[in-house]
Amino acid sequence: MPKPRNDERQPRRPEDRILTVPNGLTLLRLLAIPVVLLLLLAETEVTDVAAGVLFVLAALTDLLDGVIARRAGPTRLGTLFDPVADRLMLSGVAIVLAVRDLLPIWAVAILVGRDLLALVGGLVFGGRIRVSPLGKAATAVLMVGVALVILGGGILERTGGIMFYLGFTLSLAAAIGYAGKLSYASRPGSGGPR
Repeated sequence: MPKPRNDERQPRRPEDRILTVPNGLTLLRLLAIPVVLLLLLAETEVTDVAAGVLFVLAALTDLLDGVIARRAGPTRLGTLFDPVADRLMLSGVAIVLAVRDLLPIWAVAILVGRDLLALVGGLVFGGRIRVSPLGKAATAVLMVGVALVILGGGILERTGGIMFYLGFTLSLAAAIGYAGKLSYASRPGSGGPR
């Protein structure tokens, strides 16, 4: 069987390595979640700015660990914990912002429900469902929108609100696509879509 050419590379299978830079960045993101939430709950201008900066840094580490993991190859631990860290950070911050009446509770409830379903689906189907480009775009837009709401006031907060609704809409569209993939993957004998 001929080897695939460089432009026909097959996706790498996750490895058993634990101590990797991407996994370390994911761990830092997980550790930052309670700090960001506590800062937001303090509800002062200084703690909101600190929470916003830490939230943005966490989002940047997500981007960075993704780039490094694609180059070095994913790990089983990273494949499991990276989406958990993303969803916990985004959902946790969105819940606090809804409690503070900065985001609509109904939209945050739907977003959190979607995130829980995605996490359960990822665990049940063991990575057979890959994140779609639409899902990645939704998360990026939501992250930027939420960051602007946190740093808020005036135009930043209004722009963040608009971006939150845009990301929310994209995430619902992505969820519909994932539901179709999960339905297919749950059929007996199905190797599931990638």
